[in-house]
Amino acid sequence: MIACLSIPELSLIAALRTEPQLAAQPMAVVQAGRDLGARAHVLGATPSAHGVSPGQTLAEARAICPGLQTRQASVERERAAAQAAREAATAVSPRVEEAGPGLLYLDVSGLETLIGDARAVARELTAAAERVGLRAAVGVAQSKSVARLAARAAEADLSLEPTRWGVGGGAFKVVLAGEQREFLAALPLEALEIPAELYESLRRFGLHSLGDVARLPAGPLAARLGTDASALLRLAHGQDVSPLTPRAEPDLFEEGEELEWDASSIEPLLFVWKGLLDRLTQRLSARGLMAREIYLQLRLADASWDERALDLAAPTREAPSLLQLLRLSVESRPPPAGVRAVRLSAAPTREVLEQMALFGPRGASPTQLAAAVARLSALVGPERVGRPLPADRWEPFALGLAKFAPPPHQLGSLPADSELSLAARALRPPRTAEVRCDDRGSPLLVIGEGALGGRVVASAGPWRTVAEWWTDAPVAIDSYDLELAGGLLIRASKELATESWRIEAVYD
Repeated sequence: MIACLSIPELSLIAALRTEPQLAAQPMAVVQAGRDLGARAHVLGATPSAHGVSPGQTLAEARAICPGLQTRQASVERERAAAQAAREAATAVSPRVEEAGPGLLYLDVSGLETLIGDARAVARELTAAAERVGLRAAVGVAQSKSVARLAARAAEADLSLEPTRWGVGGGAFKVVLAGEQREFLAALPLEALEIPAELYESLRRFGLHSLGDVARLPAGPLAARLGTDASALLRLAHGQDVSPLTPRAEPDLFEEGEELEWDASSIEPLLFVWKGLLDRLTQRLSARGLMAREIYLQLRLADASWDERALDLAAPTREAPSLLQLLRLSVESRPPPAGVRAVRLSAAPTREVLEQMALFGPRGASPTQLAAAVARLSALVGPERVGRPLPADRWEPFALGLAKFAPPPHQLGSLPADSELSLAARALRPPRTAEVRCDDRGSPLLVIGEGALGGRVVASAGPWRTVAEWWTDAPVAIDSYDLELAGGLLIRASKELATESWRIEAVYD
């Protein structure tokens, strides 16, 4: 069995997918172009726009329906809607052929035990399209060509209903093997996608349906009207040997929007991003996926593209956190010109379930943590935020910065054989101090900032470090671990060249 999933009036459905509240209002989608004005042609209209049909100019449509609302067609919206239709089909069957934007064929053989009979499969396809915000016409038959005709027949039963994902109101038509001849014989020639010249020739011969064509002999028909007539005759007999050619799934989930004005501030972009992220995360959720990386592409007024990638600390589909990351990215590096179109892409990965802590309150999610890191990077600079790493140097407490990545969450307590040791909390920058020593050079009194001072009750050291002597900043220090009165443990170091003291760390 082959199923055909079709999205009629893709431009209209793509626009209503972003603004489903307009489905019950008189609205039309017109050609894009700022200089077309009233000469722009209508591409699709809602049922409430009585009398407005595709092909009319905008001036004619407004004369027929004075309260008509309009939206310009968007390549980005239609691209995202076509990809969403493919995802809806892939959610039902893994073997999917994309014949064009919003037109897909599926191999639904063997789904009886999983979903049910052919009607149940068609109903599931219609619901899968609705879950990604699309109204679909579905046909199920024994071959691709008959399934396409069944989907076109189902278009007569389509309605337009707003849903929480976009628009719905899909319909389906199932043509079983025993019903195929009767179904094809009743189809009028107007319902077929045949060349106009062939259609006029058949009408002159008095042929009005596929049943009329099926009664003709094949040889004379092909001799008079050519190969197109032969293909039509094979279709009239239900003969279709064209194979299903499935294609691999795309690597990215995409959503896009074209703006009717040049956005030069962050506020209108935030409004657009929120809608894109809501639809993107809904599509990921329907497939049990999460985003491991987000790509933002901005088409500028000078036709160039501003592209940037957002590295996520962990896979997520939390739209508010992703929106905050987008805002911080653009605020830290604003685009050089006004924005005319936006495209968001998500690299998918399998869903990662977060285990809640058994004891204590729940901490921040990895995505919220990543948003906090991005906010800090915007405030102090990305070169000042990261994960500390020991530097490949001999200098004590030397460190470097690497890309921030939180450690994996682990449940349970420490192993029984683990040992707890003191942790040195390095002071950045080190605190200057005055240290009084005895005749042998052992520290007796530390005079530092605030609580970092007091009488020395125990001392360990010194540990001498001489390194980096081949550079312009050689290291020559004596380090001591000191216990001060009151129990404070510190690491103090003396520079041998200047005999100045500094407090480098406090032990916790």
